[in-house]
Amino acid sequence: GESDNRNQQKMEMKVWDPDNPLTDRQIDQFLVVARAVGTFARALDCSSSIRQPSLHMSAAAASRDITLFHAMDTLQRNGYDLARAMATLVPQGGPVLCRDEMEEWSASEAMLFEEALEKYGKDFNDIRQDFLPWKSLASIVQFYYMWKTTDRY
Repeated sequence: GESDNRNQQKMEMKVWDPDNPLTDRQIDQFLVVARAVGTFARALDCSSSIRQPSLHMSAAAASRDITLFHAMDTLQRNGYDLARAMATLVPQGGPVLCRDEMEEWSASEAMLFEEALEKYGKDFNDIRQDFLPWKSLASIVQFYYMWKTTDRY
């Protein structure tokens, strides 16, 4: 019967219910659909075609974490109702496109980053100040950790 005086804005928010009614197979199938929608969204987006010039590269980008996080969040927000979740992935105006830092950066920005990393190491403040002042520090750090997973690392 006590009132809860905690600031609800600072509380954690449930983003996944492991006791949901879906089977692992149904979730895996939904994730395949979400990747396909992500690939299709990139095919429709003209700025994506510049950054991801081939279907293979678009599919690889659609398979990264950002697409899967969006898909799982969509399932949870729609009460694990597959039909409603799929409708949310592809609303009236076309498929939802989710991008991560790897897709938001141009090839020339990535090359500048690599040059800066060679000069300053992981001093992200100096990298930002001298090479990429239009990027936020958070964006540079996030790009670094994604870049480390690529062949260019």
